Amino acid sequence: MFYKRDGGVTLTEILVVIIIIAILAALALPQFTASRERALSREAKANLKLISVAEKIYRMREGFYFPFENVTTDRDVIAENLKVNLTEANWDYSIDATNPNLEEFNAFANRTTGPYSGCNYTLGYNITDQPVPGQSCP
Repeated sequence: MFYKRDGGVTLTEILVVIIIIAILAALALPQFTASRERALSREAKANLKLISVAEKIYRMREGFYFPFENVTTDRDVIAENLKVNLTEANWDYSIDATNPNLEEFNAFANRTTGPYSGCNYTLGYNITDQPVPGQSCP
């Protein structure tokens, strides 16, 4: 005797499909996380280059680099004075122009969240330099 199926699926078939999907997800998740971290690092590097160009424009306009004789870590103050948009919440940016007479500054990006918290990049006043990674950066 043969049993005629009504077109439904069995519990075993559903479990096999779920297991296959779980294996594929387990293989893809680390790659997704690594890609996301690389993208966040690229964003920090791009923002540092943007800050560097904005500093040069600021110096042409005002005669000195921002901030004059101090260090600023307030993202809104940096954005307002240099006319840049720093909306990324995963990084803290700071600028050190403590000796403007030497015509130099350093911009820093420090990772505040995620698995690479503590990762930092530095970019000096020479725009041709690439941001230098610090510890534990992807």
